[in-house]
Amino acid sequence: MFPDDDDFDWVGPDRGWNYEPPPADVFQTFRSPVYTTDAEGWLTYYNEAAADLWGYHPELGKTRWCGCWRIFTLEGVVLPFDQSPIALTLKEGRPLRGAQAILERPDGTRIPFMPYPTPLRDASGTIVAVSNVLVRVSRLNWYHPVEPSADASIDPCADPRTVVAPIARRTGLELDDLTGLLQVTLAALADVEFEYLSDCERIDGWSGPMAERDRILAQLEQKRRRQRDVLDKRAALLERQARRLMGLPPAEPERQAVRVALGGTVH
Repeated sequence: MFPDDDDFDWVGPDRGWNYEPPPADVFQTFRSPVYTTDAEGWLTYYNEAAADLWGYHPELGKTRWCGCWRIFTLEGVVLPFDQSPIALTLKEGRPLRGAQAILERPDGTRIPFMPYPTPLRDASGTIVAVSNVLVRVSRLNWYHPVEPSADASIDPCADPRTVVAPIARRTGLELDDLTGLLQVTLAALADVEFEYLSDCERIDGWSGPMAERDRILAQLEQKRRRQRDVLDKRAALLERQARRLMGLPPAEPERQAVRVALGGTVH
């Protein structure tokens, strides 16, 4: 077939036929949010789907356990990051399945999700990293049935401070009831301010792009303004009801706004 082997010109495979892309390039093609940490829980990588879910781009090497701005249990209780699923995976050295939680973005949006953290080991069996795939759950009741509430329109993932309490719209309340509700509302206003200041402190040492830092600050301010607006309206409603019960004329709008802003009480 080849009378003269010296004339045979062997053509090898195309350049890069055995090319293996780095894991980061592979993960970027995933449609699901995925991120990795080192053996101590510090973020080493995340894809754009994860950043979209979190609502911002956390700093690698400076963010620990998860890129979520905040995590809540299904009951709405804040979950410390060192008790998050990926932290438990590192502590126990095993994959964690079936966990369910609610994440919060910097702008206050809350999203239910299911994490799938898996430890990664070297040849000796030592954990060197953890990968975590996040699955967004579109309907919370799908996996966590709840008893019907008095107000079925309230979103279980909503910030309770931005939901006007149905009791505040009822009639027949006693003055003590209204005073108690007003005190709770004023305390919630103080919590909003404290949370806003704490959130701002989290990015004091930000070393990433300033545009991303400014975007996060804008989201935090938007969240604060939205929460305060709801609570201010609730406080004004409660004060009007209380003044009617006491036979007092309606407060002047300016004085009422100042009183609410300063955390005043009903006189």
